[in-house]
Amino acid sequence: SGAGPGDVILVTGTLGASAAGLAVLERRPGGLPPALVDAVVRLHRVPVPRVAEGRSIRAAGGATAMIDLSDGLVTDLGHIAAESRVGARVDVDTLPVSEATRAVARALGVDPLRWALSGGEDYELLFTAPPEHAMDLVRAVTERTGTAIHPIGEVRPREEGVRFLDRAGRPYTVTPGFDHFG
Repeated sequence: SGAGPGDVILVTGTLGASAAGLAVLERRPGGLPPALVDAVVRLHRVPVPRVAEGRSIRAAGGATAMIDLSDGLVTDLGHIAAESRVGARVDVDTLPVSEATRAVARALGVDPLRWALSGGEDYELLFTAPPEHAMDLVRAVTERTGTAIHPIGEVRPREEGVRFLDRAGRPYTVTPGFDHFG
């Protein structure tokens, strides 16, 4: 609940793999290499929570808010924004999506960003940090855990709302992820 305007929005690992795995299980597309299928299905069936990364983020200091991405980036960023009373701007073109997820999306005719934004169950961490601490935090956590951390946006004033934009600054239409009360 401590995110503030100007904070960098960061995420661990890659997004959308669990949703890609579920899509493979539901639609059973042919022609995909078994190793690629195994990569996304495994992450769907046996997600790996980022416990070591969370501990490293806390130990490194500087994070202002954090949540796991069990309900999808759109929904969980909305939770941070609501609790922190802020808005956010996310550059969807910077979202980290693995090549396996992209290949499954191509095979199924799906935009992989849809899975990255709303798929959920990736169990990556979404967190915020002031810009003067963000890159030191990224380096410290990556060195300790080996997990890549990616800046994907910026916390903005509440009145700007939570916005998802492409590289050209155009709005990118999103759908919420999982809603526990829906």
